[in-house]
Amino acid sequence: MSNSSIFVALLSISVGWAQSKKEVKKYDIVSTTETIVEVVDGKEVTRNNSYKKFDKDGNVIEEVKYDNYGKIEERIVRIFDKFDNKTQEITFDATNHQLKREVYKYNELGEKIEESEFNSKNQLVSRAVFVADRRGLKLEKKTYDGKGKLIQTKKYRYDD
Repeated sequence: MSNSSIFVALLSISVGWAQSKKEVKKYDIVSTTETIVEVVDGKEVTRNNSYKKFDKDGNVIEEVKYDNYGKIEERIVRIFDKFDNKTQEITFDATNHQLKREVYKYNELGEKIEESEFNSKNQLVSRAVFVADRRGLKLEKKTYDGKGKLIQTKKYRYDD
């Protein structure tokens, strides 16, 4: 079996065993670290693959992704409101510089009504607005560029 086959097999197993939000809450898990053990030139080499930190509600509030050498590739910080809705997601590079920031807004029913993406300079890159029917089913998503120009409309249809 080649080294890449071992890597894929180990990665597949670890993803399958990832903790669910329910388990994180039930067992008061604070964080998880996923490591990969590879056989390189006949020797076992261990490296980090990912790290996740959870809040008391089981939400992933920080995630660190590592490259193939075990060095930090990116870090993602997530902020949730008191209703468990993700309100922000900020992505940083290996040197802790902000790459992008996503902001989410919700209506009084907890339905997502808007997503905005900002670049590393906190300039608006795009904004998406969601329209739902009275049942809360999403009808359309309108995406605008950073200057407010409509660039795409997605429509959703449901067959009852």
